[in-house]
Amino acid sequence: MAIKFFYENKHWSLNWMCKQLEISRAAYYKWLHREIPEHELKNIELAELIKEYDERFNHILGYRRMTSWINHFNHTNYSKKRVHRIMQKLDIHAVIRRKKKTYRSSTPDETAENKL
Repeated sequence: MAIKFFYENKHWSLNWMCKQLEISRAAYYKWLHREIPEHELKNIELAELIKEYDERFNHILGYRRMTSWINHFNHTNYSKKRVHRIMQKLDIHAVIRRKKKTYRSSTPDETAENKL
């Protein structure tokens, strides 16, 4: 992907970049013209859904709730492990809120007497 980017945008030499990265030009062209497997296309589609739901729900969904929401609204059947794996690759995780401390309000009548 880096070779393709620098070749198209910066017009760097393919030969030079392939030598620097120690790959053959044939391997680059084989990668460039490969057919993307169906499973990988579905993973890319799922990654887009995960990004969309993460933004929509303000980053509060973990992989379990993310899976249930995606499966419910899109009528799909993705497993939790698959969603978790893709979320890890995208570095998406739930923001965990801190628990609020509960204070008991007391009146001065109930306060203990100062014996010091």
